[in-house]
Amino acid sequence: MASSPMTQSRLTATVDLWTAEVMVASNYLVRLYRILGDERQVYLAMQARGPCEERAQRLGLAPRVQALHNVFVAENPEDAIGEQKAWELLLNAQAGLVAFYGLVDGHEKHGSLRGPRNATTKAFHKSLLGYRTAFPEEMTIPGIQRTLEIAAVRCAESFSLEVDGAIEEEKTDLRREIHADILDALMKEAITS
Repeated sequence: MASSPMTQSRLTATVDLWTAEVMVASNYLVRLYRILGDERQVYLAMQARGPCEERAQRLGLAPRVQALHNVFVAENPEDAIGEQKAWELLLNAQAGLVAFYGLVDGHEKHGSLRGPRNATTKAFHKSLLGYRTAFPEEMTIPGIQRTLEIAAVRCAESFSLEVDGAIEEEKTDLRREIHADILDALMKEAITS
């Protein structure tokens, strides 16, 4: 099995998108909760950024974050709906990053990604806590399940490997297996937080 440069660039683009989405959602929530005077939720929204803020700055993602922010605000003009969508976007992106680090760290011989992986997992837990604090349980349970399912689908599509000599059926089976493994791991992570 070998991954092609196309797969690498698609994966990098996906990780960059998740990073930008974390920043968009977190910034939206920080602004909203400051207006509402809810300092605890401001803190959780800021903590839910995890290492994404540094990564976004280092990679110069500010224009992309601003463009995504403009679209997000235009699509969610009402604060109550925007609040829910922002938490779900934050959960989705952090779940994708957690899955990415989980898959990549498992293949690293020296555990060089252990620090970023732990920081991202902690940020994912802060995202879950913030979402669960903001909304009643009957909203958050299906919201978390839906969000993690979407994240698992995105991950499986992004992480599928180009397998030399594999037929389409084998590639489809691989995507299904990756999806099931990621969804299971994310659900376990969500339950333990």
